[in-house]
Amino acid sequence: MEVALDRAGLAESGLLRRLRVYRSPLLATAIALPLTVYAVAVSLAWIGAIFPGFLVLSDGVIPTVSALDWPPDRQAVFHAQVVAVDGQRVGDSAAILAAVATRSEGTPIEYQLRRAGVAFTVTLPARRFGVSDYLQTFGILLVFGGAWLGCGVTVGMLQPATRQAQVFLLQSVIAGLYPITAIFLYQPGFVWLGRLCVILECLLGATWAHLALVFPVERRLGGWQRSIVRGLYALGLALGAGVLWGLSRTPPSLAPLYVEYSFAAGGLAAFLVALVAGYRENPGGRVRLRMRALLPGAVVAASLAGFALLNSVVAGRNFPVQFGLLLSPLFSASVAYAIATQDLFDIDRVVRQSFVYALLTLIVTSAYAVTLAISSSVLPESDRATAILSMLFVAVIAFALEPLRLGIQRAVDRAFFRTRLDYRKTVVEVGDAMTTILRLDDIVSELTRVGTDIMQLEAVSLAVLEHDGAGRLWTRRAIGGEGPGVAPACVGDLARAAEALGGVALTSDVLAAVADPAARSAAAEFLAGVRTAVVLPLTFQRQVTGLLLLGPKRSGRMLSSDDVELLRTLASQAAIAVQNARSYQALEALTRELDSKVQQRTAELRASNAQLSDAYDELKQAQSQIMQSEKMASLGQLVAGVAHELNNPASFIHGGLQNLARYLDRLTELLHAYERVTIADPTVAGQLAAARRAAHLDALLRETPTLLRICSEGSERIKKIVEDLRVFVRADQGDRVSVEIAEGLDNTLRLLGDRIGRAAVEIHRDYCPVPRIAGQSGQLNQVWMNLLVNALDAVEGVANPAIHVAVGLTPPRGSVRASADGSDGAAPGVQVVIRDNGSGMSPETRAKVFEPFFTTKPIGRGTGLGLSIVYGAVKNHGGTIEIESAVGSGTTVTVALPVIQ
Repeated sequence: MEVALDRAGLAESGLLRRLRVYRSPLLATAIALPLTVYAVAVSLAWIGAIFPGFLVLSDGVIPTVSALDWPPDRQAVFHAQVVAVDGQRVGDSAAILAAVATRSEGTPIEYQLRRAGVAFTVTLPARRFGVSDYLQTFGILLVFGGAWLGCGVTVGMLQPATRQAQVFLLQSVIAGLYPITAIFLYQPGFVWLGRLCVILECLLGATWAHLALVFPVERRLGGWQRSIVRGLYALGLALGAGVLWGLSRTPPSLAPLYVEYSFAAGGLAAFLVALVAGYRENPGGRVRLRMRALLPGAVVAASLAGFALLNSVVAGRNFPVQFGLLLSPLFSASVAYAIATQDLFDIDRVVRQSFVYALLTLIVTSAYAVTLAISSSVLPESDRATAILSMLFVAVIAFALEPLRLGIQRAVDRAFFRTRLDYRKTVVEVGDAMTTILRLDDIVSELTRVGTDIMQLEAVSLAVLEHDGAGRLWTRRAIGGEGPGVAPACVGDLARAAEALGGVALTSDVLAAVADPAARSAAAEFLAGVRTAVVLPLTFQRQVTGLLLLGPKRSGRMLSSDDVELLRTLASQAAIAVQNARSYQALEALTRELDSKVQQRTAELRASNAQLSDAYDELKQAQSQIMQSEKMASLGQLVAGVAHELNNPASFIHGGLQNLARYLDRLTELLHAYERVTIADPTVAGQLAAARRAAHLDALLRETPTLLRICSEGSERIKKIVEDLRVFVRADQGDRVSVEIAEGLDNTLRLLGDRIGRAAVEIHRDYCPVPRIAGQSGQLNQVWMNLLVNALDAVEGVANPAIHVAVGLTPPRGSVRASADGSDGAAPGVQVVIRDNGSGMSPETRAKVFEPFFTTKPIGRGTGLGLSIVYGAVKNHGGTIEIESAVGSGTTVTVALPVIQ
């Protein structure tokens, strides 16, 4: 039982300790939450009530809080005291509101006002307090007061022990409760809560000045610091007492209020001065990073708030003061982020988003204000019209908000973060490169190049730790090139410190994590020598294998979160690539050792097998030639028989069709002659006409010549096939004579001139002087004809069709390419190259082009014998033919023929 009680006591004491740590934010919540709920409940009662068209304080003074469309002349009525309503004197806000509440909406009411001893009269219609009026007045006060409180409590919970967080919590409570309690200023019967608002308002300047003493850096003022802080809050309380005294006088004195406004503006200015001073005094490190998060919100929000305060004092009192709070959440959120954040490299992303949403809020609010202003002068004044207009505005914003946000985002990126670096493209390109690089020097060169050339850093160094404790160092400077070296011993200490920090860190943080003073001094000297600002550990399998040391940017700007994300990704890829390079180097060394042994043991075997390999190659070549010769011989015998058997009936059919066509012409003439004879007997004439129609004589006379022509063309094709077969069979017949290659090519091109012209094919001739060859000119002309016709077929449908015909000497013996017959290359002699830019061939098609009857052309356009005849003719002349082609890349045919011996 005693043990259980002891454990319960320990648990209770632990809970109490945690509560004591968080006592400040918890106390702030306990105070602010009921006040906020009460303020919301009280303010909602205004909706639907009749009011004068302006708000009024308990002593009858009209404050600088209003909607955009009332009162009509702010400069005239702001800070004036209401003395009488329709001639009846009134002494406080309760009497004023009670006098107006009895009137109907739109009733003109005359108000007697007094300011600075001057009395004047204004007439305003009674208004009904609508939802839009509520949102523009009490809604702004509640929302933005709650935003201040939320930021302060959040920072107080996240950083309860830091001085900056404690002061910011105090400042947020005062700045947040001030607009919330301001609602009670305009409610009769809430005098003490209204006075609390005045006191809080007077303390605002003190809180800004207090925050300036501890943020962004705490300023040590010796024994004066505490006295200065106490004096600031005492001054604020004194101003509060003065403002309450001035408002209680008859007539009220507003001079203390103006002094209080000036004090608040001065405190805000002191905070801005502290920000600028902190930025200038800390050119690098965490302070300047915090400034990057804070300055945008400070500049935008403080400018609007300062304008609202000073306008109430010196500029004519024509701007509703609560609209100065519109951008206060941006300010409070940026301060909160700068105090509470841990990953400071994400600050620039917050900056961009803060600017975007600040500008977006400002644009939407301004558009809404302009819409209300225009509608108030055009539409009738009613809650229904305002509600309809508000719904229409919301509907339009719902469609336009995202495009507007994207446009603002692009504008902010261009204005504040000008860069042409495509991070995603860089990561992809470098990642692809590193997956293919296996040399450590090349990996380092690629990684450091990204830093100096693409990211514009002054210097980038990469330190790689070896297994034996030593290390290697590469340093690349933007000016001065790069070079490898030996890493100093302090790199190991830096690696352990970076591992303890767990990621990217500033040099100051890494050095602070080095425990040994001597090692810290050496590391600081080393980092200064390689101009390092940020340290990134290279981690592989949860072990730090190296360090990526990044210098500052040449532009003077600090590294952004996008930069760090890119470098983190590259560091991860580099760690893997370095490990792969090490494994590759080890494997390469082992391979070299094994290769040396294999070469030593197989040298004799390779020497003894050389002659056997040569003999096998010769046997294989001879076998291929024999098989091809036997194939062609057998095919020649078959083709000769088929050609002979087809030739006679084909000739009969061809001749018969020609005779039949002539006979048909004669019969047609005879029939027409008979038709011209007039038949006297009508019966016979009718019978002949009926017989003519039944036989469809006109159709027969019209279609029969077409059928005969088609049959004649078919017989011509059969005759052409037979002729090709006979040429194919007689490839080795005839006498050889001296032949000029270029002349035969030109003759063939002239024969094809009509087709070349119709197809608009561009012919390029490249003839070099070559000797004559011994050959059969008819066979060679058929070779050129078939090759050029195939080239013309290939370029059909190609844009800018072209054929290149070249004649020259064969290349030296050492230039060997595989030919159609498997020989080792072209013999010395004349070489003809015909190249087109047509559709090309696949490897499967290219392997079958010399086979008889193989064709890729549509039925009726090719027999499949053209290239077989070419092959036989070239081999008959002792030459070789090669075809190089790829789909979409055209075809090149090379024919090599020997010269006259």
